[in-house]
Amino acid sequence: MAEANEEGGRLRIIECHFEFSGFDDHLVKAGTSVYLWNLVRQFKAAGHETGAVTAAHGLLDVIAEKHTVTDLDWRFADRIPVRLDPAEWPGFPETVTLDVTARAHRITVDGIDIVLLSGGMLDNHPDSFYPPRELKGHSLDFLKPLVFQVVAARYVREQVRAGTLVHLHEPFYHYLLPGLLAGHGFHVVSTVQTNMAVNTKVYGPEVRGVLESEGADASVADGLADPPLDSSLERAMRAFLPRTLLYQDYPERPGHDYITMLGLVVRSVAAMDFLSEGQLDHALTQAETPFEQLFQRLAVRRELAAREQLLVVGGCAIGDEWLDVRRDDEVRARTLSGLGLDPGLPTIYHNARYSVQHKGQQELFKGVRALLDEGGRCNVLFHCLAPRPPEDPDLTALAEGYPELVRIETGPMSNAEIKDWAVSSDFCVFPSKFEMDTFLMAMGEAMASGCVPVATAQRGMRHFRHSFDLDAPAATGLALPRSFRVDDPLLTEAVHTGLAQVLDLWHRDPGRIEKLRVLAVEAGRSFTWKAAAERFLAVFAACVAGTPPANAVPAGRTPVRAGGDEAAPFDAGHGGARRDGDGVVVRWHAPHASRVELVPTAPDGEVTVLTREDCDWFTGRTARSSGDDALAVLTTGPDGRSAWAEAVLPDSG
Repeated sequence: MAEANEEGGRLRIIECHFEFSGFDDHLVKAGTSVYLWNLVRQFKAAGHETGAVTAAHGLLDVIAEKHTVTDLDWRFADRIPVRLDPAEWPGFPETVTLDVTARAHRITVDGIDIVLLSGGMLDNHPDSFYPPRELKGHSLDFLKPLVFQVVAARYVREQVRAGTLVHLHEPFYHYLLPGLLAGHGFHVVSTVQTNMAVNTKVYGPEVRGVLESEGADASVADGLADPPLDSSLERAMRAFLPRTLLYQDYPERPGHDYITMLGLVVRSVAAMDFLSEGQLDHALTQAETPFEQLFQRLAVRRELAAREQLLVVGGCAIGDEWLDVRRDDEVRARTLSGLGLDPGLPTIYHNARYSVQHKGQQELFKGVRALLDEGGRCNVLFHCLAPRPPEDPDLTALAEGYPELVRIETGPMSNAEIKDWAVSSDFCVFPSKFEMDTFLMAMGEAMASGCVPVATAQRGMRHFRHSFDLDAPAATGLALPRSFRVDDPLLTEAVHTGLAQVLDLWHRDPGRIEKLRVLAVEAGRSFTWKAAAERFLAVFAACVAGTPPANAVPAGRTPVRAGGDEAAPFDAGHGGARRDGDGVVVRWHAPHASRVELVPTAPDGEVTVLTREDCDWFTGRTARSSGDDALAVLTTGPDGRSAWAEAVLPDSG
């Protein structure tokens, strides 16, 4: 449906993803579907032949109510052998064989052909599309995404012409597809949609078994295991890092064979795409996070770094309907008065799904409550979309404590209502954590509506140009420290003080706020689907031509270090330890730190937070270590940067 042909470089493009439902708002389960639908319409408008391959998810009858469904003359009937990890699938045989049958159907929406693969497991879970995570190890239904990959690969190989550009989305749902399509004349591009842990792995025997059964080259999965990570400091890192969501630990055991997912995918694609420059930087470096030092040792880093010319930023965008949103006093007065609020007060806004840790909402609710408790006066408009009203004591305390100022909606809101909230607000607050937001459309939409951002300095949000220094020439708003902690008191305080700072500025210097607003609007509205599609088409053309895709869309990446110096990582400080009875006392010099912690090597061990002794020194006592000659020290700065070091214990003699 992408090779350049005789018709002036016209491309044939197939978007292949487990969920492609953006053509109907009522069927959308995740933002990727909206992203995909915006892209394919731009590709079509630019004159390229564009289509999609996806699963029907048991919704053919529902889809047929609005669209003509055509049955295609294509069938899949085969047995798929799947090797299971015995530790993850107790009670199941080591190899299960799935009897799979499937058919292909087609609908055409806005001139775009969408192939729907249906039958058996592909029709399960019509409400969620994705099998619940709790099915893993208990029901083979969990393997629905694997089945889709095999069926989709077979369909593409048998029904799509060689030379076509096949665009895949989210490696967690397509880690087999590049290998299954390799050698068949396609140009495969992988887009990394989310920031799941960069070292996420898949079971090696499963990958090799499926590839072999489909006649593909299974050697692509060789040499992708990590080296031993067994020093005292590495064991402490491995014990601590899973709670940061930056890293998943895969303990060694007999028969252990897990391989890097991103490393596997990047070996078989013509390009690997990211949604923002910051997301790409984060994937390549993990810079200034607690994971950076351990990351240097991993196979995924080696594989990505070796193929840096394949790594590109196609980008993302906000909806076209946000590019010319009208902002005026009449809309503000009507909206805020209609909510029973005072239009004369500064107004803060937040719009996201309800996810208290990912979106930093626990710290948001607590930080705003602290601001109001100390006498701050502002309107609060929070939309935290949840399937049912959440039982959240922090949210309840905020709403009930200040009914004259706070309006919180957890149910669906129309686009018109969301726009009215955004254009009636002065500041948008997005304290996202764990580096999980890779672009954050809602923040771009709010900025395009005239909201000055107050948001964490996540790499994936860096393109919005909020800064720790509001005097920086290009600053659009205020940056808050990055956070990789559950219920992080440092981020809660940063939300509190950051909002207090910008609210004070709103009263004292409205001209300065207006300058920030102008820059925020400019930044938000610079991310258009037309521009994103043009970048993708340049990448696709490079893949077809066999030239480095990274040269087609130079990222122009700025140094990843917050201080602007790539060669100067955050200083973890220095100090020493001494034995004290059944414990150890540590004294640590870290003048630029907000937090210093001692991290044990045991996964369930208790982390000790050192007490600030004065401006430069931290002290504390922890249980005596057994066998180790040093203690792991994790230092975090006021901007969220962090680094590891060791406090060496003196010889016992």
